[in-house]
Amino acid sequence: MLFEHWIYSTAIAIFIYTIYRKKECLYIIIGSAYAPDIDYIADSILKKIGITILVYGESIKHGDFHNILVMIIYAIFIALLLNTINIKMKDSFILASIGFAAHLLEDALVFNPGYRFFWPISDKIYGIGILGFDYNLNTDFYGIANTEVLIIGIFLVILSLSIKYIFDNNTKSVIVTNGRGGI
Repeated sequence: MLFEHWIYSTAIAIFIYTIYRKKECLYIIIGSAYAPDIDYIADSILKKIGITILVYGESIKHGDFHNILVMIIYAIFIALLLNTINIKMKDSFILASIGFAAHLLEDALVFNPGYRFFWPISDKIYGIGILGFDYNLNTDFYGIANTEVLIIGIFLVILSLSIKYIFDNNTKSVIVTNGRGGI
């Protein structure tokens, strides 16, 4: 799912950029789309520094960071971090949340059952599973992606680019010129 997350977050980043018009939103959203997968390595890193965290009585495993509580903690951390380079805290919090949520949305669309997305509000495992996959997602596109999920993601990128193109052309036609082609 790593390649697919890049495609889906790019589609969302293009759409948000169309509205927001700040180029850092592209980087923050796409980078934040990978944050939930930190749970792949979190347990081993924490154990090396002497910290053991149990989630439901077990060591951290993939999917444990796929929830809204971790999303909020992550977005606060990114907002504080990026504020040091003069990016507004509100902006970076919103953009980091959008990127993180893009990952969760894609997982919810692909997997059924999915993860505890609404933890700590709900312990229930949610998943829409439009494509009907379980956790054994077949990576049939050169071993890096699932073709069906990838095709939908590429369609979303094209749709986002089309919306951006239409939006850009509509806003240019509103600009009043002085009759000589300049503003």
